[in-house]
Amino acid sequence: MDINSFAMHFPSGLTEKILMMGTKDLQEIRITAQKNVVVQKNGMLMELQMKISSQELLKIVESMCRGSLYAVQTSLVKGYLTIGGGHRIGVCGRVVCEKGNIVHMTDISAMCIRVSREVIGAADGIMSYLECDGRLYNTLIISPPGCGKTTMLRDVARQLGNSHKVCIADERSEIAACRNGIPMHNIGRFSCVMDAVPKGEGISMLLRTMSPEIIVTDETGTPEEEAAICEMINCGVKIITTAHGYSDRDVRKRKYLGSLIENGIFERIIVLGNSKGIATVEKIISDGRVIRRA
Repeated sequence: MDINSFAMHFPSGLTEKILMMGTKDLQEIRITAQKNVVVQKNGMLMELQMKISSQELLKIVESMCRGSLYAVQTSLVKGYLTIGGGHRIGVCGRVVCEKGNIVHMTDISAMCIRVSREVIGAADGIMSYLECDGRLYNTLIISPPGCGKTTMLRDVARQLGNSHKVCIADERSEIAACRNGIPMHNIGRFSCVMDAVPKGEGISMLLRTMSPEIIVTDETGTPEEEAAICEMINCGVKIITTAHGYSDRDVRKRKYLGSLIENGIFERIIVLGNSKGIATVEKIISDGRVIRRA
């Protein structure tokens, strides 16, 4: 895996320690000012014997922002920014509010780098459940954090996008990893991306403008997204989306996503886990019936 897209912003000593440790199965790098750097590999947390000062941490963030924190404040006030390669950087610090709204973040004290991977073929084991005999199925992929749902979703978009008109509403720029409008990941020959757009608005815009067969988006769950998904279903467009969760029972308890499930919007529900390694397909549900188990 090429880690240069985020390691180029690190002090050289940190990059060397990560390379010595090895980048296979690297999932996260957690940097907190004045504490040892922590990495997560294959679900396990490991501490590196290296501390990053507050000044070094600020330099890392400024470098990732190309020298201008102001330019990324719209994203930063939501607690994250996305850099080249689709790596999402979560940040903690002191927030500044005006009239009840977060308008700025200062005194950044911690960051969490979620490592993005393009794994060609990651979705091979589920594609026959998403499309069969020319029929596409509305699909929800459920996964705990760090179990590969975005990696699998990206490969679903790539495979479907080689034969269908696929449109991606990529709010956090994690699926396609667009730079200057150009996807850095392979998303299929016939796919297009609405980048950095709130998912509900993005779905509605794509419906109006791009004549999609399928819309792909990540981490659904707001009332705006529920309304947009219902709108696209009424237009005959298929949805492939994801949600954080440990089981379908867990997700059914949520107000908006649970409503979509109970109303039969999702014809396939795929639950991921790590019982046999990261991104294990624990079960696939069709019309309320389990049709496959790990």
